[in-house]
Amino acid sequence: MTPLLSIAIPTHNRARYAIPAIRSILAITDPRLEVVVSDTSTTGELAACMADRCNAWVTDPRLYYFRPHEKLDMTGNHNAAISAASGEYVCLIGDDDTITADALLAAAWAKDKGIELIAPNVVTNYVWPDFRSRYLGAAHASRLYFAKRFGDMHVHDSSIALATALHNAAQGTDGLPKIYHGIVKRSVLERIRELSGAYFHGSSPDVSGAIGLALCSKSFVVVDYPLTIPGASGGSNTGRSAMNTHKGKLSNESQTSGFEAGGWSRGVPRFFSVETVWAHAALETISRIAPHKVATFNFARLIAVCRVLHSEYASEIDQATVEVEHILGSATKMLNQQIRVEMKRYRHERLIRFVKRLSRPTAAGGRRYISGLDTISAAPEALAQHLARLGLRWEQVADSLKATSDQLSR
Repeated sequence: MTPLLSIAIPTHNRARYAIPAIRSILAITDPRLEVVVSDTSTTGELAACMADRCNAWVTDPRLYYFRPHEKLDMTGNHNAAISAASGEYVCLIGDDDTITADALLAAAWAKDKGIELIAPNVVTNYVWPDFRSRYLGAAHASRLYFAKRFGDMHVHDSSIALATALHNAAQGTDGLPKIYHGIVKRSVLERIRELSGAYFHGSSPDVSGAIGLALCSKSFVVVDYPLTIPGASGGSNTGRSAMNTHKGKLSNESQTSGFEAGGWSRGVPRFFSVETVWAHAALETISRIAPHKVATFNFARLIAVCRVLHSEYASEIDQATVEVEHILGSATKMLNQQIRVEMKRYRHERLIRFVKRLSRPTAAGGRRYISGLDTISAAPEALAQHLARLGLRWEQVADSLKATSDQLSR
């Protein structure tokens, strides 16, 4: 029987997170579920756990665990995980994340309505005990956070979402269709692979996947309801970003070292940071699927953000600026003027975010939360209790969207 929903989990040397995460998903007893784990670890810790048949959950027939034969970077591992998934719908998550049982209800609803893409907004997230932030230390640790509002659902136009993302220099996946924590029909993923040669490109699979989906779909559903639970751990990119240590030379990061020699996008400063990695992945994906859209990427915005946040890489940023002039055929004076406008805009946006955060000075920032959760395996039940207190169920959210099939077929 073909699974309804495959949960694809790439992992590398993070067994302390992956084991609770995998077990939490398999605790959902629905036979329509498949869990695919692609493990490129060098420590062998997760492999040893999987080989121990005393752990009853490792014999679950819904679990497919494998170790790729060839050496893969992060993007390659993500491609391997998706390739191995056999479900009608696929959801990609990190090895410190989990899902809710409602993800299967959502996949069944999507299949019934002929919907290809569901992109849930993050309305709940779990923070592992080892997570630390630069200013708040361990204040977030062991908490499950909830957004103030749940339950909205809307249909979005993929072309508009893509245009907005490119205008913002692809700085994240907000507003885009998503494979990372999204629910995606297999046929759309195969469309991306057929056009570009792989599901993901560049150094950020989540951004590459979102851009690819936007290029290869007409519309998608965005829902403010927790179908997955993202985790933030001390060993994750989220954790490093919170400590402001998520930057460096391309060669020093496994995520980008393979792209250093000739594989880095022109117009993107040649150093490792969240901003450059996102832009690189977006441009690599666009260049393979719709190369004519590269010129619509807002390079001035990217250069501006890098100048504000990463002035220590001034020479790399200046070199990228010269490359942008050649890509766009822009005069130096005109491009520099655009960059100055974007710097002003970006600084204003940061100031607004800072002021809003000052108005909510606690770690929670006004959000509700449950504390004392030792691993993410405790999060689904805590979330279920919270939803019960709200009197909110997936069926109610799905029923709130009228004429979905008509909107998605236009």
